[in-house]
Amino acid sequence: MKKTIVFFVIILAVLACKNSEKSSTEEMQEVEMTAHSKVNQSPCELLTDAEIKKALAIPADAETSKVKKNTTYPACFYKWESITFPYEVFNRHMTNRPAEMSIVWAINVNKKLYKQSIAVYKDGEAIDNVGEMAIWSEKMGQITFLKGGNLIHVKAEISADNAFNKAKSIKVAKLFANKL
Repeated sequence: MKKTIVFFVIILAVLACKNSEKSSTEEMQEVEMTAHSKVNQSPCELLTDAEIKKALAIPADAETSKVKKNTTYPACFYKWESITFPYEVFNRHMTNRPAEMSIVWAINVNKKLYKQSIAVYKDGEAIDNVGEMAIWSEKMGQITFLKGGNLIHVKAEISADNAFNKAKSIKVAKLFANKL
């Protein structure tokens, strides 16, 4: 959860920088107005719980906690308390962490804003067959892509295995891209 909050703070800071043509703040306001004007444009509603569970290999009967937020951009946060994995908290102190996933969806985003949003991806790895300019960041633990003016971030933390989380994040990102 802390990583997600830090990520959103970084994205907001990057997007708040001004440029000579139009300030990023003005561009963000345009994105927000477009997002608010489109009814039913929520990542919580684009994919069904069954589709997500299947993509993430989560049992169909696992209870899903889903929180829909629409602060800066529409976002959906999923949690499965019954699905846990070992997680190092501090100095080799381990705890069990519930499986989680988040999807953030910004509408009406151009390539310039997309590039600003991924500027923090110093370890970015290009991913094929997921929208336009899809990139995975190991450090951020998420995939970000652009498709038809939509910027999407997908982050699945369902295992202690980062490669598994990456594969599942990409799988959900492909599902999402196919629905746009």
